[in-house]
Amino acid sequence: MDDFLLSLAKVIRRAILQVKPPIGSARPVAKDLFQALKKARPVIEKRFGPPVLCRYSGCPDSPKSTYSKGEHVFKVLEYLWDFSLSRHAIPQAIENSDAIHMGPGKFELLLVAESELGSKDEICRDLLKLLEAHTSIRCLVYKQPRRARDRRAFEARMIRVLHNHAYFLQCPGIWLFVGLMWADQTIECDLYTLNEKLDGLAALLTAK
Repeated sequence: MDDFLLSLAKVIRRAILQVKPPIGSARPVAKDLFQALKKARPVIEKRFGPPVLCRYSGCPDSPKSTYSKGEHVFKVLEYLWDFSLSRHAIPQAIENSDAIHMGPGKFELLLVAESELGSKDEICRDLLKLLEAHTSIRCLVYKQPRRARDRRAFEARMIRVLHNHAYFLQCPGIWLFVGLMWADQTIECDLYTLNEKLDGLAALLTAK
């Protein structure tokens, strides 16, 4: 197993298990999940090199000096996907007057994530959306079925969705599937990736 992928999975799982569990019929809070994914930044930076910046709707522009001039603070909005880690920042790439010069290198997405805790159709829609990202790592945070039989059926459907996209086999890239389950104020998290044949999921870290 790739050491980098396992390190990434460990950091993300540890952070998600610290997310405040929902009460009753509520779902885990999306912003809390994004804060957990943000913990992956040091692992990504070690692999790809700095600078690596985080983006999700409402993400604090911190530290301020990262890409802002003086005391200016950018309002961070969602950009195409729910969450991303990128080399350089969008204000730099678009040459915003309040952003410092980008310097060497070019803007690129390193990790892109979608979080969908709703229906299977909604999850598969976001899975397809991830295939449109030009990025090194794609991450899907999703509601995982509890029954083993239902889980296997849904995983098979997700694999079919990937193969329904014309460009999947040309550049499959690195994938992380973060399956969440929650009940009685507890949260569980299993992580998978694609197997070598790209025809199923391989467990990285699971509760069992």
